[in-house]
Amino acid sequence: MKRRVSKRSVAAGLLAGLLGAGAALAAGNPLDERVNLSLQDAAPAETFQAFGQMMGVEAVVDPGVAGKVTVTLKNVRVRTLLDAVCESIGCRWDLQDKKLRVTPATGDKPAAETRQALDTPIDLKVTDADSRELLKTFGEILSLPVSLDPAISGKLSLELEKTPVRQALDAVCLALGCDWDLVESGGKQTLKVTARPKRTKG
Repeated sequence: MKRRVSKRSVAAGLLAGLLGAGAALAAGNPLDERVNLSLQDAAPAETFQAFGQMMGVEAVVDPGVAGKVTVTLKNVRVRTLLDAVCESIGCRWDLQDKKLRVTPATGDKPAAETRQALDTPIDLKVTDADSRELLKTFGEILSLPVSLDPAISGKLSLELEKTPVRQALDAVCLALGCDWDLVESGGKQTLKVTARPKRTKG
């Protein structure tokens, strides 16, 4: 039996979860504050309205922005969170004049934005995490699709603090025996992760 939850309660619950995890965002640039977020099949309008309330701005969501938001991120900047949510449902966001505007995506993410995201510090603490799921999480952080070599598998335990995303990826690949790269095809970027060939004893 499905429970009905009002839109207001969804937005209020989401806002409470964000504020509880990331503290108040009143001081400084709200886009640089860090938050935790876990969403499952959330409506985009209520999601971005909650983000707007959190940042103290008005959220204006284009009716063409559709789909369900499913994302889990920990200790990421609000700008990275917005990028990840928009990547998952195909939208773009802009913050100007105290308004968070969200519109359907009309193209692919600029390379400059990806480079900036790679330099964003994150905290990463995992114990016996599935390697493939962990690498997919980096795709969410970078707002890029992920291409994983089928040979990549196993569990991983790792703890990093305030480490740029590119260095965190290096550490993960060092532990898993893989390499990562950003590849571009047809104007689209992809985070490609390939397994290193195993050395044979001669």
